[in-house]
Amino acid sequence: MDRAIYTVFALLGLTAALMVFFALGAKRRAHIRPILWWVCLVVGAVMVMYSLFHSTAPSFAPRITAVGKAYDYVQRRHGRDTYCGFRFVPEAGESVNIETEIILPDWSSPEIFNGRTFRVVYLQDSKRSLKNEAIDIEILAGKHTGFHDSLDARLAGEWLGIPIGALFGAFGFFGLRHSKDDTAQNSGGCTQNSQEPF
Repeated sequence: MDRAIYTVFALLGLTAALMVFFALGAKRRAHIRPILWWVCLVVGAVMVMYSLFHSTAPSFAPRITAVGKAYDYVQRRHGRDTYCGFRFVPEAGESVNIETEIILPDWSSPEIFNGRTFRVVYLQDSKRSLKNEAIDIEILAGKHTGFHDSLDARLAGEWLGIPIGALFGAFGFFGLRHSKDDTAQNSGGCTQNSQEPF
């Protein structure tokens, strides 16, 4: 997933976590056990990592499925992100330049891809950061026949795990960081109230 899009999704979750965290107030947060903060932190981190490696930016673009041959496999860089590209020649239709974040086996030996048969599902969109992005690739012939990998680009897909995971992770992180202060503030308030005369 493009780093800028990932950052936006993560910031959405972080913002929501901060709003919920401070809305609870120190008194309510003091009653939450540390194990629950840890659970939120771990669950959030797992969700973010899983979604990051199994999804790409959601898209309205038409999904084109075609079988054809791949040529001219190259590795490219977009900022700090690395992705792959190749020329795809469908059995019916004109060739199209495909870009993808899916890592194909033997990617370091591009010459072995020339003429191999792939089944590709790609997003017909040249305005994305990855143009004509392949979201599903299966090798049908040649070395590594049967290899299959895909990324989720649905509008309500696995990418939602990034903001939701960031929400849980940030909530757990801030809870652990402020738990001692919240407990001290809550117990201090109780002690002060108990000393007041009836």
